[in-house]
Order: sequence, then C-alpha cells, then structure tokens
Amino acid sequence: MILHVLVLVLLVLFQISPARAYTADELRDEFDARLLTDQEKRLLQAGLAFANVYNGLIDGAWGTGSQRALERFTVENGGSAAFVTNADAVYVAMQAFSAINAEGWERQYMSALDMSFLVPTAVLVDGAQSDVFVNMNVSGRSIGYSMTIDSGAAAESYHVYTARQAVGEPYMVRRPKLWITSARTADGVTLYTRSDFRGRAWSTLMISATDRDAGVLAAITGSIAPGYAPAIGISPGRIATGVAVLTGLLEAADSPDAAASPTPGANVSQTDAAPEPAPSGTGTGFIVTNSGTMLTNQHVISGCASLTVDGHPTTVLAEDAVFDLALLQVDALAGAVPAVFADSPARLNSDVTVVGYPLSGLLGGLNVTRGAVTSTKGIGGDGINMQISAPVQPGNSGGPVLNGQGQV
Repeated sequence: MILHVLVLVLLVLFQISPARAYTADELRDEFDARLLTDQEKRLLQAGLAFANVYNGLIDGAWGTGSQRALERFTVENGGSAAFVTNADAVYVAMQAFSAINAEGWERQYMSALDMSFLVPTAVLVDGAQSDVFVNMNVSGRSIGYSMTIDSGAAAESYHVYTARQAVGEPYMVRRPKLWITSARTADGVTLYTRSDFRGRAWSTLMISATDRDAGVLAAITGSIAPGYAPAIGISPGRIATGVAVLTGLLEAADSPDAAASPTPGANVSQTDAAPEPAPSGTGTGFIVTNSGTMLTNQHVISGCASLTVDGHPTTVLAEDAVFDLALLQVDALAGAVPAVFADSPARLNSDVTVVGYPLSGLLGGLNVTRGAVTSTKGIGGDGINMQISAPVQPGNSGGPVLNGQGQV
C-alpha cells in the first residue's frame, strides 16, 4: 500500500522559540518538570516505564514517583540522583521514542471496551480462541492481552481468579467503578487484571508477562485509561528540540577528535561545550506530479532560512496558511511517481494510515501509524481539518494520510 506513495524527508532550517527550546547550555541545567507540557511528561513516564524504573500512571502528572524514577534512571546511566539535568530527561525521551518506534507502540482507544491503552501495532498477533475473551499476544515477548465485556459478577470472578494465582499478597484496588488485581504466580508470571464500569457493563483487560518484560508490562498497565486518552509520543516543545541538540552533541562526541564519554549525561555535563547546532528540524512531504512537485504543510516551511529535500535544492511555489499547505518544486525528483488521491473524502470511522519521518536524524527510517477518522471536522467544527486517532509525531507533519487503497 505504501508503495503507491513516494514519501521523502524535508530537511528544513527554522527559528525555534527560545521559550520552548532547550539549548546546549540549558541541557546542563537541573531538570524542572514544571516547564514541560503534559504530553512531554507522558512521554518521559512511558520511557521510564519501558526502562523498568517506573510503575505508575502515564498521565502527565509529575509527582514524587516520576521524579524518583528519573533519578534512578539517571544513576543507572552514570549520572547523579542529586542533580538530574535536562539532558538526562531528553535521553529518557530518546530511549522512549526508540522503544515506541521499534514495535509500533500506540495508545489506542478501543471503542468496544470504551478504554485506551498501549498496544504494539507492529508485533501484535492473534492469541488463542475463546468464547469469552479476545486474546492477543506480542510476537517475541511473553506478553498476552485478554479483553472482555461482562456483568459485574463475571468481572468479579476474573479478579478472584487472579488473586488465587498469587504467591504472597496480591495488589488490589476496589472502587465503585474500578477494580484492579495484580498477582505474581508461582511460575514467575505477573498477571494484571483491571475492570472498569463503562456505561452498562464492565470492561475487563487482563495482561500477563514474565520478568523479562516487566518494563513493558509497566508501560501497558500505566497507560490504561477509561474512555479516550491522549496519544503517547514526542510532541513540539523543549523535549523535541532537546533531542535534536543532544543528538548533535552525541554525534560530535563520537567523532575521531572528540574524547570518549560513557553516558549522554556525562558527555553534556563534564566535557567542554560543543558548538551549538544551528536550529533545524524535519518534516515530511510527498510527490504530487511527475515533474517533481511536492506537497507538505505550510507550518513545516514557515520561517525557513533554507530548504532542501534529501539534500536537493527546493523552491516554494505556493503556500496557504489557512489550509496549512505548501507546494514545493524539487527539480531533482522529476520523473518520480506521484501519489494517487482518493475520489472522495475520508468517511467517519474509516481506517487511515499516517506515513512520515519523525526524528529522521535519530531514527532515520519511515514511520507508519494507523488509526481511524474520529471526526470529519476539526476542533470547534471547522471544515478544513479532520480528527484521527493515529498519533502524529513531529517530523510527520506534511506526510500523507492514506486510505485502505493507499490513496491520499
């Protein structure tokens, strides 16, 4: 399907607002979570969970548990718990995004359950058939999902079963509309059962994993939320710009003329200041004519000092801030096969695929996320935009949204 569209990286130079960016000097400063958005803090919490140092809600509420987990992560990577830097937090985000990208982790809204939680879209496979549960497994891991909708009595029985498997005292939460039971079995498997009362029935999610996947289990259970919950991923702000700056510093440290440094935190805080990279960023675009004309978002190119596509000179043919579109000309791409556009707009609840290159300098590969059209209008009912459930990361901007036939 993706072969129908030629997607290319746009490497652009733009001005980053100092109020929302980490400079090289600021990476050495002490970390202050109050300066971050909730979305940025959710990414850090997810990264700490994947690293198996955080076992809590991935909700963007940065408390003592989140801070202590960050301190533990910093110590395990050669830093100091007494002085956690912004670079340490950015490194958590880099690790989080790498983990998320490797297996396609997305926090998806499951309409049948009316719940949201992380699933590895790239490695999720069908599990054993059951008359009661929908079962799914994670390829290459010990993790299993089981989901069902039942009456209160049936939901209670799942928690009784979980508690009976426990070696020692199980962890339990009992609230009017929320039950949680977590137990470690004699076989060394952790079984986590959660039931939420949604509407007129109980939605139950059971997750199991062995110790080797304890961090991933913590990320999944911490991401569970009733109803629709925001995506977990990198977003515009200090963390995103910090990743670009820290990546440049690490690349400079890896050069033959640079002294070796054991950890990112030590590299930033203990070596002489490296030249700060010029403000830069990436976006995505796709070919729309065989003469090398490309379409992207207007905000991708806004304020650019220079613009290239895969290193090729690029000129702006037209742009529209209202529709957030820009038409570019890349002569070097003349003859490329253009994208195919759909004859009609996307329908409500139709499946869509988003293609792009988030953090291309770090990941260097095509990123594909899937979701559905949740509204055919934008926020506030505007007719220019639509809303989709597929997470869109910085660098994805300008990439195509495809239907099931690979059409834009």
